This record gives sequence, structure tokens and C-alpha cells, in this order.
Amino acid sequence: MPESRKLAVIVFADIAGYSAMMQADEIKALSVLDGFKKVLEEEMPGREGEIIQYYGDGCLLSFDSAYLSLQASMSMQQKFIEQDIPVRLGMHLGDVVFKDKNAFGDGVNIASRIESLGVPGAILLSKTIRNQVKNKSEFALTPVGSFHFKNISEPMEVYAVSNSGFTVPRPEQMQGKLQASASFQPSPADRREWERYQMLEILDAIEQQKCVLILGNYAFSRPATPAEAPKSEFFLPELLLREQHKWIGQQSPDSPQDFYTSAQALIDRAGGQRMFMDLTRIRLRDLGEKQLSRFRQVSEIPFDLILSTYPFDLLHEVFEDNRINHQYAYYSYLQELAPLDPLTDNAPLIYNLFGSLKHKESMVISLDRLYQFIFGIVGVRQLPKMIQDKIWQATHLVFLGFSFDDWYTKLLLRVLRVHEKEISYAHPPGSSELGRQNKKFFESNFKVTFLDKKIDEFVAGLHGMCAEENLLRKGVASSPGSPYDDLHDLNEQHHLEDVLERLDDLLIRDGKEGVLLKELGEYQQQFHKIKEWENYNSLSKEELTRKWRQLKNKLSVFIDRVSESIPA
Repeated sequence: MPESRKLAVIVFADIAGYSAMMQADEIKALSVLDGFKKVLEEEMPGREGEIIQYYGDGCLLSFDSAYLSLQASMSMQQKFIEQDIPVRLGMHLGDVVFKDKNAFGDGVNIASRIESLGVPGAILLSKTIRNQVKNKSEFALTPVGSFHFKNISEPMEVYAVSNSGFTVPRPEQMQGKLQASASFQPSPADRREWERYQMLEILDAIEQQKCVLILGNYAFSRPATPAEAPKSEFFLPELLLREQHKWIGQQSPDSPQDFYTSAQALIDRAGGQRMFMDLTRIRLRDLGEKQLSRFRQVSEIPFDLILSTYPFDLLHEVFEDNRINHQYAYYSYLQELAPLDPLTDNAPLIYNLFGSLKHKESMVISLDRLYQFIFGIVGVRQLPKMIQDKIWQATHLVFLGFSFDDWYTKLLLRVLRVHEKEISYAHPPGSSELGRQNKKFFESNFKVTFLDKKIDEFVAGLHGMCAEENLLRKGVASSPGSPYDDLHDLNEQHHLEDVLERLDDLLIRDGKEGVLLKELGEYQQQFHKIKEWENYNSLSKEELTRKWRQLKNKLSVFIDRVSESIPA
């Protein structure tokens, strides 16, 4: 056979555990080998492929087409499974040299490495092949990780055929021909490239709608004063701790300096809950340019479920301001809330796990409330099934703005059943370092991979990748009407809370600090009073309807008065 070089698909097929099989029962092992060869020789004709070489208990195959090679591999593996022949299949598309009835080159080496990761009943393939067939509906392909193989310079993304009947290996089963640093810790020089592969896996999961974003309280920050907004920002846990020291004094050195301990210390004092509300109330106008950009980018990245572990409505407001279609809801351990609409591409869900600042009775802002939340969510008032199913089906969970040194983070991960998942991604806050033992605990118990990126760097990077793939969400085009027309429309649709907030922003921005602002404050108090009656079933349905209608009518008149004072 003369030497030739071409782009080809190489498939390695190998009988798993054949040496042990020979030692246990030689006759059975030879029968299995005969069955293995028979399947190959029956299947290959007509597949536009070639058996290059048998080697012991394996075989090297070559194809000119990624599509035909995957079809053939699935057909062969199905027969191996039916005949109880434990075969691993691995495949890659690359540059191959054919000479003397053999094949050489990186394409062959990589296919061999991929096959070594497999288990009986599995078909593993490189991303190169996946990209060739990803639009073919007959192939279901699932990412199983990125691996640094022996003698291969760069990490490789690997996929498994997940059609019914085929095996998708679990991470702990994939013990192939890897670099000695099997813990996937790249050298400093390779870190940027390695993190790119990690980000690409997250992007794939988003594209397949198998990625959930979970926001911790470090993701929500506010400047010390509006004047400092463009220059700096404070993490809320640090802000609370500072206020706690100011009003209550230093804690014992043995006490944990975390968010809930600081919040509890404030709330336990008379007036503390009101102080907490003032400290943590964040609106769009409070954000600096950098902060606002962070949340606008999050709204455009096509996550279909975003969970917040802090009772802010800020992200909901950003989605509205950016005119991104979405649903918004929150969990309350006290009562069942309205059912949710199904998740779709056009209706992502923002769900506050720890309640809402606008509904004080639902907020989880202290150790006591945290315990009540845990008892509720694992007991009689569980998360909506749709959210549970989404978390369970996700391949990646992106934890953004968490302190993984906080004890309650471990508890939250257990509540979300993350320990039962194959893999999840996490992002530590800012530049803080995670302790070595703590990091080892998360990696072993929760299969967490840590991305060493700051929050804004991570969000901007993922947003840029989505832009390159044309995946970003677009807001609904603005209507040319007056902002007061929009306010009247919202009022007629009974979105009274949004009306009150927009009016508040409008009056403060334009310096109308007098009579109008005082009157608006009275309407805000009426709104929260009616909401409290509604939450605690204090009034009949008819009486509540009457109260809401009265407030709506008052706001309609008030909107006209504001429009006269502040022309559009």
C-alpha cells in the first residue's frame, strides 16, 4: 500500500476487560472475540469505511465521512450490546497518514486516547466530529468533559452518544490515557487556554438549555455613596458587617463573619430590620456603570433559569429596563405562590430562592429565617417541580458571587441536590482565595470546578462568547409613545408596584422632593398595606378587589398630575 495522507475519521473499537476474560475462561473469551470480528465484518461493507487493522482484542477503522462513521459506530455498538460483547468505541476526525496497511498521526493518537476513556456500551467522540454532525437530529450527543491526554498538547472536549440504549460514562468511570496531572490543574502559562475550554463547556450547556445560573449575595453590590459609584463598589456582606460594628460593636473573634450572622445581629435590635431594608435596597439608579453593565449582560445571556439566593428584585428590574421578556417569582416558606408558566426560550424565569424585599414576610435574611427556609424546602413546601426538574436535568450550574468559605453555601448545595449531579461550575467572589482543604472538600463532594475569574470578567467573557455564536437575547423594541402612556398602560394592567417604582425614580431624578413625593409615599404605604392584607388573608376577596381598584384609580389621576409637573 503506497503512503497517502488525508483527513479521515478514525474509530477505535476495543473489548473492555479482555485480558481478565481470557484468564477466567479462555474458551468464552475467544468466542467473544470471534463475535466481535463478525459484527465488524458484517457491518463495514456499504458504510464507505475500511478495517485498517486488527490488534489483539481491538480494531482500527477508517471513514471518509463523520456522518457515516457515527451511523456505523451506533449500528455496531447496538449489535455488541445485544450480543453482550463489552466494547468501547472512540472516534476523532484528523490528519492521518496511511502506509503498509496501517495508520499514523495525531488523528489516530487522539482517537485512541478518547477510546481509552470509554466504558462498555459507550461511543465517545471529539468535538471535531460533534461539530460535523451537531445539526443531524438522529444523533443525541452529551458533553462528558474536557481532558488533557498523554502526549497531546491541548485539552480535548469529549462527547458521548446519548441515544436510547447507549451508555454515557460517569466522570469517575473515565480513567483513560491522561496526563499525570489528572486533577486538571493547568500550569500558569496554560491557565487562560484551559479556562477558555471551561467557558466553552458552559456555552455548550447554555445552547442545549442545560445550564442554570445561581447568584450569591456577593453578586449584588452597591457603592458606599452615589458619588462613588463609578469608582468603587462594596460587597453587601462587608457593608452589613461594617454597619454591625458601627451600631452593635465588634463580634467575638470566634464568631463567623458571614452575611447571615451580621444580618441577624442587626435584625435582633429594635429598628434593625428597617435598617437592613435601607442598607440593602438597590435600584438601577444606585448602580455604577460597571455594575449596571454586569446585570445588563446577564439579562442578555440566554440562561432559561436564574436562581437568586438573595431577596433582591434588581435583576428583574434590569430585565424590564432592558425590555427582555421573562417571568419573575420568589419562594416563600410561609405560603404557596401562584403556579409558574413553562420555561421557554422566550420566557426565562428569574426565581428568588430567598424571597423578595418587596414582600418582607418571605425574606430569608437571618439565621432563624434560613432554618425555616431549609425546613420548608425539604419538607411540606418544596420548590416548584419545574425548577427541581430543571436543576436535575442541567449539566452545569454556574454559581456566581458566592463565598465558598461560608458554611451555609455547603447547606444550600445539599438542598439543591447538587451532590447528586455529575458536574457543576462555581465562581468565587472577587479575588478571594479559597482554602486548600475547603476547595478539596467541594471538588470531592460536589464535583465543583472553580473558575479563577472575577465576576465582571466572567460575565463579560461569557457574554462575548454568546455574541460570537449569535445567541444573545434581544429586548423588545421600545414603543415611541410617552413614558406616561407606558405608566397608564401598566396601571391598567394592575402592575401597580412597577408604576410606584417608576414614579419614585422619576420624581427623585427630577428633584421633585416636595408635595408630589410625599403623596407618592402615601400611595406606597397603601400598596404595602393591601399587599399585607392579601398575604395574610385578612380581607375578603371582594374587599381586596375594591381596595386595589381604589388605589389604581388614585394612581391614574396622580400620573396625570406628575406629567403636568414634569413634561415628557
